[in-house]
Amino acid sequence: MKKTVILSSLILVLVIAATVFAGVMRSHTFTLDAVDGTAIRSEEIQPLFGTVRVSGDQDTSVVFTDVETGKKYTIGYITNGVTEKIKLQPGRWYTVFARVSCPKPAPVDCP
Repeated sequence: MKKTVILSSLILVLVIAATVFAGVMRSHTFTLDAVDGTAIRSEEIQPLFGTVRVSGDQDTSVVFTDVETGKKYTIGYITNGVTEKIKLQPGRWYTVFARVSCPKPAPVDCP
C-alpha cells in the first residue's frame, strides 16, 4: 500500500514536471519570419537555458550577437529541415540575425 502511494506520487510529480517544462519551452520558442519578402530576418532574444536550437524553412546563415559585448556566435549555414544547436549564456540578450541564402542561379521565388 505504501509503495503504491509513493509510486503514484512519483509518477504524478514527473507528469507535472514534464508539463511545466513543455510549457516553458513552447513559450520560449520563436520563429524568424521573412517580412515583405526580404532575405534578412532579425530578432532579439534572451535564452532561458544555455542551449538554443535553430532550424529554418530555407537555407539560412544565423549569427547571434551579444547586445552588451558585441561578441558574435555563428551558425554558419543550415538547410531546410536541419536543426543546429548553439551554446549561449543564459539570461543575456542576443540579437539574432538570419540571412536566407539563395542558390545560384536563384529561383524566381527566392527573396
